[in-house]
Amino acid sequence: MAKLLKRMRLNFPNIHRHKPRTRILSMQEQTPEQELQQLPQMITAWKKVREESIALKEQVRERKLKLKALEEIIMRTMKRHSIGALDLKQSNGRILYKKKQAKGSLPQKRLHELLSEHLKSDEAATKALDFITEKRGTKMSETLSFETL
Repeated sequence: MAKLLKRMRLNFPNIHRHKPRTRILSMQEQTPEQELQQLPQMITAWKKVREESIALKEQVRERKLKLKALEEIIMRTMKRHSIGALDLKQSNGRILYKKKQAKGSLPQKRLHELLSEHLKSDEAATKALDFITEKRGTKMSETLSFETL
């Protein structure tokens, strides 16, 4: 963990482990003249922090895209070669390929279509729910997870 924090500080020198040591006087401790004198510095500091925040968000966005692309490649390879788990000796863990199925959403329009398909005549309404459950689409989701050994 210490190595990661050290590496992060090298890449992001403005990340601090603790709160910055700058002290901002509260509104009660300042006179109106002091407030006006400090206003330009406060605005400058605010703009700087805002720009840093925007830059960091952009870096996070880029890394998430890279992460997603790498996950796609790893999952495709593991799926193609029927690999469920890979042990990683360097990091003392393993990567698991998980696959789960979930029922798809059922919007009002689709529900109406299914009911009209099923109830061509006035048959038992109790069977309608079973029919809808059968026809309901499923959603496949695949994920990678890291597990320490």
